[in-house]
Amino acid sequence: MTLGAAEIAGMLAEEVHAGILEVGAMLPSERDLCERFGVGRTTIREAVKRLEGMRLVELRKGYRPRVAYPTLTQLMGSISAASGLFFRGTEGGAHMEQARLFLETSLARYAAQSATPAQIGKMVAAIEKGDKALDDLPAFRIADVEFHRALAEVPGNPIFVALHDAFVGGLMMSRPGPKDVVSHNRRSNDEHKGVVQAIIAHDAEAAVTILTKHLTRNYAIYVNHVLTPIGDGSQNSEV
Repeated sequence: MTLGAAEIAGMLAEEVHAGILEVGAMLPSERDLCERFGVGRTTIREAVKRLEGMRLVELRKGYRPRVAYPTLTQLMGSISAASGLFFRGTEGGAHMEQARLFLETSLARYAAQSATPAQIGKMVAAIEKGDKALDDLPAFRIADVEFHRALAEVPGNPIFVALHDAFVGGLMMSRPGPKDVVSHNRRSNDEHKGVVQAIIAHDAEAAVTILTKHLTRNYAIYVNHVLTPIGDGSQNSEV
């Protein structure tokens, strides 16, 4: 039975995962692959493109494809890009906010029990950066993302960090700005401080309570922005 591009890509992917095709090595030549699988060059080229989509090969013009092994963040980034249309809508955004609330409150609870001084220090550094950028929304949002990423790093589980990088960072950076940038940013950063203080005190319930208020309030600001009638001078009002 003649193999298709999907089957060939799957077999080659298994060889990458098994270490038969080593990371950094070049794939066998098209001629060798054609002879091995009994197919033409078009099928092999389609299979290689599929491998590129899996982030298992790197393609460079003028060179044979080189075997690669993707990081979890790269894989989640691909998923994030593919799901962009779903999360662009208000309903999709609401689903993302709910998932984020579940994830981050669990992270806060864990951090209150297990965060190391170095991990807490990383959160504090992000807070300090935010305090210096209260009147600069793009710069503050970078610090904001860094704070929440530091929280995601506490368990040492790359899945949590990859989820944050793929979804949460983009979600936070793309929101419309509040009406009073300085007031909003100061309150947001003060809540970050409250979360860290609760973590230092090993008070998981306080950390969860503050973070829940923080996340739900910020999402409410976004919803109010969407619901404000066009031309209404009160748009971007905070709650």
